Amino acid sequence: MNYQTGVTEKPMILNTLIDVAPIFQKLFPLDCTIAITDKEYFLADYPSKELQLNLEGTKIPEDTGIRKAMVSEETLITILPEEVYGVPFKSIALPIKNKIGQVVGCMALGMSLKNQERLKKATESLSVTSEEIVASTEELAASAQELANGMELVDLLRKEMEEQVLRTEELLDFIRSIAQNSNILGLNAAIEAARVGEKGQGFKIIAAEIRKMAEDSGKSVEKIKLIIEEIKQRTLRISREMQRAFQLSQNQASASQEIATAIQGLNEFIIELEDLSRII
Repeated sequence: MNYQTGVTEKPMILNTLIDVAPIFQKLFPLDCTIAITDKEYFLADYPSKELQLNLEGTKIPEDTGIRKAMVSEETLITILPEEVYGVPFKSIALPIKNKIGQVVGCMALGMSLKNQERLKKATESLSVTSEEIVASTEELAASAQELANGMELVDLLRKEMEEQVLRTEELLDFIRSIAQNSNILGLNAAIEAARVGEKGQGFKIIAAEIRKMAEDSGKSVEKIKLIIEEIKQRTLRISREMQRAFQLSQNQASASQEIATAIQGLNEFIIELEDLSRII
């Protein structure tokens, strides 16, 4: 160790701290550097893995936490940015006093802030991931609402189609009734023909009724055709809505996958934060 203060003998407490500083360094849970100073020079410097400052034997700079701590006689915590020594770190300077209460030096502990920087970046990434999850969730919710609206329209069209089918059944019943009446009229016409022979004037009335019923039947058939065509159009619209609903379902599945991926990333960040919390 290089001791350049010009004093013939260091205070005993400083010698003791120089001897035990390596023990403190090993006991400390974080990677840190420890320096022991008198009032002017660094007497000892025990570097860490990340802080290789090589301060032993050098003069204490004027505007430092160590000098301020000795002047104020209070423990001082200073944050040094990366630009100073190439690594951001926190310095804790503790004034050392002799038996009569005079400040004779300082013990400084330096801890790298790389882990804190990692934690900060992880936290920022976590924030971004959370925002992505929120955005994906909102998109999923909007798609779900749109899907619900589409399915509601499909259900309305289905009810309308059922009503059309009922109308068709009514017309079919009417046609069946006509057929039944036609059979009865035909039977009566046969009986009348057998009874009066060539003089069956009733055939004219029967024929007129049959023609009237046939005409009504034709009109009913036309109505049925229109209704069937309308049913076809509504069925086509239902089919299109179902396709749209299917597409929305696919979008929901895709959004759900994005959420799952984002959550997986979130879990990875949480694991990293947990690891950092164990060492910080």
